[in-house]
Amino acid sequence: MRIQALRRRKAISPILATVILIAITLIAAIAIAGFVFGLFGSFTSSARVSGFAINVQASTSGHATALAACAAAAPANNYVGAQNTGTASTSITNFQVTYGGNTYSVAVAAPCTVVAGSSEYIGITNIGAAAAVTGEAFTITLTTSNGASVPISGTFT
Repeated sequence: MRIQALRRRKAISPILATVILIAITLIAAIAIAGFVFGLFGSFTSSARVSGFAINVQASTSGHATALAACAAAAPANNYVGAQNTGTASTSITNFQVTYGGNTYSVAVAAPCTVVAGSSEYIGITNIGAAAAVTGEAFTITLTTSNGASVPISGTFT
């Protein structure tokens, strides 16, 4: 009687068992590959700021330009832009301009916040001792609160 009871038991077919094992293996391989090769993205938020020179004029008083203020809309004249394509906001804490062999650095009194996914226009005013000439090349470096440097190159207009 026991032998007949054992014969009545049903199990899954070998084909179904093979399909299930292959499916489990594929799911595990995809999960491991996703984490190893970064297919699932990052679980941390970070700022990705890039700069662009928009309108940097040679000073009428013959001085270098430096950070003055930050605005969501473009000022009337003398400004650069910073765009944050990252997932976290950051602030611009230092502003440096290099031209004519001279470098001028200014710490920002009220840091300019560049919100994640947006652009910010940075107005600039005159400081320094060397004359800025129209057509002369310059490099502006914005330093963010997370320590990143954002270079902006262009020529004075």
